[in-house]
Amino acid sequence: MERENLVDPIDFIKLLNKENVKYLLVGRQALVQYGAPLQSFDYDFYIDPELENLKKIIKVAHNLNMEIEPLGPQKVLKLTLYADNLKVDISRARKYSIKDGTIFFEEMYENRTVFKKGKFKVDIPGLVDLRKTKLTRNSAKDKEDLKYIDMLISRLE
Repeated sequence: MERENLVDPIDFIKLLNKENVKYLLVGRQALVQYGAPLQSFDYDFYIDPELENLKKIIKVAHNLNMEIEPLGPQKVLKLTLYADNLKVDISRARKYSIKDGTIFFEEMYENRTVFKKGKFKVDIPGLVDLRKTKLTRNSAKDKEDLKYIDMLISRLE
Protein backbone atom coordinates (compact mmCIF):
# COMPACT_ATOMS: atom_id res chain seq x y z
CA MET A 1 0.00 0.00 0.00
CA GLU A 2 1.37 3.38 -1.03
CA ARG A 3 1.77 5.96 1.71
CA GLU A 4 -0.12 9.24 1.34
CA ASN A 5 1.89 12.38 0.72
CA LEU A 6 0.35 14.86 3.12
CA VAL A 7 1.85 18.36 3.09
CA ASP A 8 1.04 20.93 5.74
CA PRO A 9 0.54 24.34 4.04
CA ILE A 10 2.44 25.97 6.93
CA ASP A 11 5.44 23.72 6.22
CA PHE A 12 5.21 24.64 2.54
CA ILE A 13 5.32 28.36 3.36
CA LYS A 14 8.15 27.84 5.87
CA LEU A 15 10.19 26.18 3.12
CA LEU A 16 9.45 29.06 0.74
CA ASN A 17 10.85 31.40 3.36
CA LYS A 18 13.84 29.16 4.07
CA GLU A 19 14.71 29.08 0.36
CA ASN A 20 14.24 32.88 0.10
CA VAL A 21 11.53 32.59 -2.54
CA LYS A 22 10.06 35.97 -3.50
CA TYR A 23 6.34 35.23 -3.28
CA LEU A 24 2.99 36.67 -2.34
CA LEU A 25 0.15 34.57 -1.02
CA VAL A 26 -2.89 35.74 -2.98
CA GLY A 27 -6.46 34.53 -3.37
CA ARG A 28 -8.82 33.59 -0.60
CA GLN A 29 -6.07 32.31 1.71
CA ALA A 30 -4.64 35.84 1.70
CA LEU A 31 -8.05 37.20 2.65
CA VAL A 32 -8.24 34.72 5.51
CA GLN A 33 -5.04 36.30 6.88
CA TYR A 34 -6.87 39.62 6.93
CA GLY A 35 -9.66 37.99 8.94
CA ALA A 36 -12.14 37.12 6.19
CA PRO A 37 -14.64 34.43 7.19
CA LEU A 38 -14.02 32.52 3.96
CA GLN A 39 -13.01 29.00 3.07
CA SER A 40 -10.58 27.88 0.44
CA PHE A 41 -8.85 24.57 0.11
CA ASP A 42 -6.13 25.58 -2.31
CA TYR A 43 -3.33 28.09 -2.04
CA ASP A 44 -2.50 30.66 -4.70
CA PHE A 45 0.90 32.30 -4.97
CA TYR A 46 2.15 35.05 -7.23
CA ILE A 47 5.93 34.74 -7.48
CA ASP A 48 8.79 36.74 -8.90
CA PRO A 49 9.01 35.45 -12.48
CA GLU A 50 12.80 35.14 -12.59
CA LEU A 51 14.08 31.65 -13.39
CA GLU A 52 16.15 31.47 -10.18
CA ASN A 53 13.02 32.05 -8.13
CA LEU A 54 11.17 29.34 -10.06
CA LYS A 55 14.05 26.92 -9.39
CA LYS A 56 13.61 27.56 -5.66
CA ILE A 57 9.87 26.74 -5.90
CA ILE A 58 10.69 23.52 -7.75
CA LYS A 59 13.23 22.63 -5.05
CA VAL A 60 10.57 23.15 -2.35
CA ALA A 61 8.12 20.97 -4.31
CA HIS A 62 10.71 18.21 -4.70
CA ASN A 63 11.64 18.37 -1.00
CA LEU A 64 7.96 17.81 -0.15
CA ASN A 65 7.47 15.13 -2.84
CA MET A 66 4.85 17.25 -4.58
CA GLU A 67 3.87 16.67 -8.19
CA ILE A 68 4.47 19.54 -10.60
CA GLU A 69 2.24 20.28 -13.59
CA PRO A 70 3.04 20.95 -16.30
CA LEU A 71 6.36 19.20 -16.59
CA GLY A 72 9.03 21.61 -17.74
CA PRO A 73 7.50 24.59 -15.87
CA GLN A 74 10.29 26.96 -16.97
CA LYS A 75 8.33 27.66 -20.16
CA VAL A 76 4.96 28.48 -18.59
CA LEU A 77 3.56 31.33 -16.53
CA LYS A 78 1.28 29.14 -14.40
CA LEU A 79 1.96 25.85 -12.72
CA THR A 80 0.33 23.71 -10.08
CA LEU A 81 1.90 21.69 -7.28
CA TYR A 82 0.02 18.74 -5.82
CA ALA A 83 0.21 16.65 -2.67
CA ASP A 84 -2.57 14.27 -1.65
CA ASN A 85 -4.13 16.94 0.55
CA LEU A 86 -2.88 20.17 -0.97
CA LYS A 87 -3.13 22.04 -4.26
CA VAL A 88 -0.89 25.06 -4.83
CA ASP A 89 -1.34 27.30 -7.87
CA ILE A 90 1.67 29.38 -8.87
CA SER A 91 1.54 32.41 -11.18
CA ARG A 92 4.83 33.85 -12.36
CA ALA A 93 4.01 36.60 -14.85
CA ARG A 94 5.94 39.84 -14.56
CA LYS A 95 2.64 41.73 -14.87
CA TYR A 96 -1.10 41.27 -15.36
CA SER A 97 -3.47 43.57 -17.18
CA ILE A 98 -6.60 44.65 -15.34
CA LYS A 99 -9.48 46.94 -16.22
CA ASP A 100 -7.84 50.03 -14.69
CA GLY A 101 -4.20 49.36 -15.60
CA THR A 102 -1.53 46.80 -14.85
CA ILE A 103 -0.38 44.86 -11.80
CA PHE A 104 3.40 44.41 -11.52
CA PHE A 105 4.87 41.77 -9.23
CA GLU A 106 7.73 44.02 -8.10
CA GLU A 107 5.40 46.84 -7.01
CA MET A 108 3.14 44.45 -5.14
CA TYR A 109 6.12 42.81 -3.45
CA GLU A 110 7.55 46.17 -2.34
CA ASN A 111 4.15 47.13 -0.87
CA ARG A 112 3.47 43.75 0.72
CA THR A 113 2.19 43.10 4.20
CA VAL A 114 4.09 40.55 6.25
CA PHE A 115 1.93 38.58 8.67
CA LYS A 116 3.95 37.08 11.53
CA LYS A 117 3.09 34.67 14.29
CA GLY A 118 6.07 33.62 16.34
CA LYS A 119 8.78 32.52 13.91
CA PHE A 120 6.27 31.96 11.11
CA LYS A 121 5.76 34.63 8.46
CA VAL A 122 3.83 34.91 5.22
CA ASP A 123 4.05 37.66 2.59
CA ILE A 124 0.71 38.96 1.32
CA PRO A 125 -0.19 41.89 -0.93
CA GLY A 126 -1.48 45.00 0.80
CA LEU A 127 -5.27 45.34 0.61
CA VAL A 128 -5.25 47.74 -2.35
CA ASP A 129 -3.01 45.40 -4.36
CA LEU A 130 -4.95 42.33 -3.24
CA ARG A 131 -8.05 44.06 -4.55
CA LYS A 132 -6.33 44.50 -7.93
CA THR A 133 -5.60 40.77 -8.12
CA LYS A 134 -9.33 40.13 -7.82
CA LEU A 135 -9.89 42.18 -10.97
CA THR A 136 -7.89 39.82 -13.20
CA ARG A 137 -10.88 37.46 -13.44
CA ASN A 138 -14.56 38.10 -13.06
CA SER A 139 -15.70 35.07 -11.08
CA ALA A 140 -18.52 35.04 -8.52
CA LYS A 141 -15.99 34.31 -5.77
CA ASP A 142 -13.86 37.26 -6.83
CA LYS A 143 -16.89 39.55 -6.74
CA GLU A 144 -17.70 38.32 -3.23
CA ASP A 145 -14.07 38.81 -2.18
CA LEU A 146 -14.06 42.36 -3.58
CA LYS A 147 -16.95 43.29 -1.30
CA TYR A 148 -15.01 42.05 1.73
CA ILE A 149 -11.81 43.84 0.66
CA ASP A 150 -13.73 47.09 0.07
CA MET A 151 -15.23 46.81 3.55
CA LEU A 152 -11.76 46.34 5.07
CA ILE A 153 -10.31 49.26 3.12
CA SER A 154 -13.18 51.54 4.17
CA ARG A 155 -12.56 50.67 7.83
CA LEU A 156 -8.93 51.74 7.45
CA GLU A 157 -9.73 55.13 5.92
